[in-house]
Amino acid sequence: MPTLYALKPAFQGRLRPLVNRLAAIGVTANSITILAAAMSITAGAAIAIWHQWRWLLLLIPVVMFVRMALNAVDGMLAREHGQASTLGMYLNELCDVVSD
Repeated sequence: MPTLYALKPAFQGRLRPLVNRLAAIGVTANSITILAAAMSITAGAAIAIWHQWRWLLLLIPVVMFVRMALNAVDGMLAREHGQASTLGMYLNELCDVVSD
């Protein structure tokens, strides 16, 4: 049975055309990192504020999947498009902890 790590290269392969387009228009890895954190915080706040609307819980798997994709995108932008930096490393770790 394949593990999540075994699926990672195929997942990144599917994201690569998007990553290349984002890099071409000047999107940075750090901006994707912040976007992923903002999305997670917004979804969590919406679920907490409107807790009586149970259907909002359906956001959780969608947000988790999109966040996983955005984490892959920011890493690929950093590594494959020369955007890696010390600030980016700290920002990535901080935003991952906040999002979790």
